[in-house]
Amino acid sequence: MEDRVLFTINHILQKKKRKITLETRLREDLFVDSLDMSLIIGDLEDEFGITITNDEFANVVTVNDIVEMLKARGLSDYVDYEFGVIP
Repeated sequence: MEDRVLFTINHILQKKKRKITLETRLREDLFVDSLDMSLIIGDLEDEFGITITNDEFANVVTVNDIVEMLKARGLSDYVDYEFGVIP
């Protein structure tokens, strides 16, 4: 799951060319603005087949916070390529 979250963020922020790890802070280290954040949320929703509210994302500081939020929702890293992500 961590790799998928990192890939999604790298995809959105590809122009910023920064090394992104689980400890990377979105706003402080990557200078993610509200548009970037909306794009990240949208891509994560598509990647994991879920809906993420702004309230759920409000306390996200690091990339690992995103991973933990997804795990708390019962998502796993298993992908069935016919049906998508299987929790």
